[in-house]
Amino acid sequence: MSQSGQEPAELFQLIQALRRYAEVADRTIDAAGHRRGLHRTDLRALTILMQRQAAGLNTSPTDLGRMLSLTSASTTALVDRLVANGHAQRTPSTTDRRRVSISHTDTAAVDGRKIFMPMARSMADRLSEFTPEQMETAMEVLAAATEALDTFEAPGPSPTNAPS
Repeated sequence: MSQSGQEPAELFQLIQALRRYAEVADRTIDAAGHRRGLHRTDLRALTILMQRQAAGLNTSPTDLGRMLSLTSASTTALVDRLVANGHAQRTPSTTDRRRVSISHTDTAAVDGRKIFMPMARSMADRLSEFTPEQMETAMEVLAAATEALDTFEAPGPSPTNAPS
């Protein structure tokens, strides 16, 4: 028995449920993005751009590529795709004329709402059946699982040292 009093089988079932949720969420998000002509990496890039802009941070193509673990060529293709479909724009850096910043557009925010709001409404409808106490416990479980993955370092070569 663990320190929390949970049997290993119960913990395994919870971990499997979290894995299943992640798989379904990925599949649902991928399908919704594809209906709007956006790949998973496009959606991840737009999420990063929106979060960084909201925090008042500029994002260069190099920053974006690093955060997404992309090569320079893949980052260029990604940014070109986002700019071509009106979801991002390149603007000259205010601190270095040789650099550009990438930012999301209002179109990206509108499309993001069209993609994610129906999913959020569906989940909210289903989750509204739980008590505030159950929701608080669920939030604690999700926060702990997120922290565990966020601090986990997988064994093996780092992405920058991985063979091509």
